[in-house]
Amino acid sequence: MEALKDLHIHIERGPYTVEWIEKFINHAIKMNLSEINLLEHSIRIKEFHPCFKEAREYSAYQENWFKGKESSAHGFEEYRALINEIRGREYPIKVNFGLEICWFEQHEDYIRSLVSDGFLDYLLGSVHWVDNWTFNQRKYQWKNKAYNQIYKRYFEMEGSLIESDIFDIIAHPDLIRCHGLYPDYDLTETYHNLAKNAVKHNVALEMNTTRGKQLGINEAFFNASVEEGAAFSTGSDAHRPEDVGKGIKETTLYIQRSL
Repeated sequence: MEALKDLHIHIERGPYTVEWIEKFINHAIKMNLSEINLLEHSIRIKEFHPCFKEAREYSAYQENWFKGKESSAHGFEEYRALINEIRGREYPIKVNFGLEICWFEQHEDYIRSLVSDGFLDYLLGSVHWVDNWTFNQRKYQWKNKAYNQIYKRYFEMEGSLIESDIFDIIAHPDLIRCHGLYPDYDLTETYHNLAKNAVKHNVALEMNTTRGKQLGINEAFFNASVEEGAAFSTGSDAHRPEDVGKGIKETTLYIQRSL
């Protein structure tokens, strides 16, 4: 069996201390993981806040959401200092650090400028906003929306995320299905095209394990990606130490059996 890796772990619910970080590391060791990637959402880092300008202006709901996040954000240098402190210690597993960055096409150059120095180990790109609208926070927000157009733009944005060559991994690439709302057209060609693009730009597709029995992306998307020779990463999307590694073994086996 391949080494078990959890490359999507959020540290946001605790302080920037060695003690808090080692809670994640210690649970990863218990779960027999060989490698982990600890990260922050880009909204948690003040320098990324200009990327959310249009999203804030989109609605009062989104402005209030941003203000709630703004109050607890850290500076990039604070995050770097924590990373350097952990990197100066030795652990029996590989401990990486990264960011999950909300993708806004209009801020591509600015995003690149913040992370181009190679300091972080993994950069995950996520489409949480379709043309500055938050599609995944509340199901009722889809009322009277054009599902086909939302899906079309979502996958266009995933394509531009991949083509930016900023990211190592595209996180939960079928997040658009989160509320069980679907377009009325077949997505098979869309899945194949995205997977081809990911292969071309050396971007891994994340098998996110937060959905219980569904091991990562949906079956049609996964099968299309396997056919195109895409690479996969595994991530629990844990926000608590006790959730680190959840579903990683099962998902790793699922990937192996399909290749």
